[in-house]
Amino acid sequence: MCRGPYHRIFCFLLVLCSTACTSWNQRGAKGVGLLPKAAAGEQHFSNYEPSNPYVQLGEGIYYRKRFEGAGPTGLRVEVGDLLVGPRQHSAKVRLPGAAICEMNSGSGVLTSGDQPQELHPGATFSLPEGASFSIENKSDTPISIRVNLLRAE
Repeated sequence: MCRGPYHRIFCFLLVLCSTACTSWNQRGAKGVGLLPKAAAGEQHFSNYEPSNPYVQLGEGIYYRKRFEGAGPTGLRVEVGDLLVGPRQHSAKVRLPGAAICEMNSGSGVLTSGDQPQELHPGATFSLPEGASFSIENKSDTPISIRVNLLRAE
């Protein structure tokens, strides 16, 4: 079966590996198991608070500012994120400026005025300054939208 020295070494390593893998699978990993249940009334909440949390713009829709700075002459630029939970329908809200938006996750429908627009990851859209809109999330994942706001200084 194994005729040359390389074939013998290969056969030996093959048998060695299959034996070692079989014995480890039968034995299993050591020290892995479920954690013990917490005692009744024992709660240890983290005191962590994000430096820039989401704030509620309206029922079912949240906004977080990520960056703000001076833009072209006379304009202020703000970059932020909109968030709508799974299977949620937000209230009508307005953003403080004109917006250029890009969908990051989720799918649903944005309604601005009487104009519904399908939303899916990668889709881009714009909203004029002062336009009110609502978002209906039709997916099981949150809708996340990157928002680039432009407004006068």
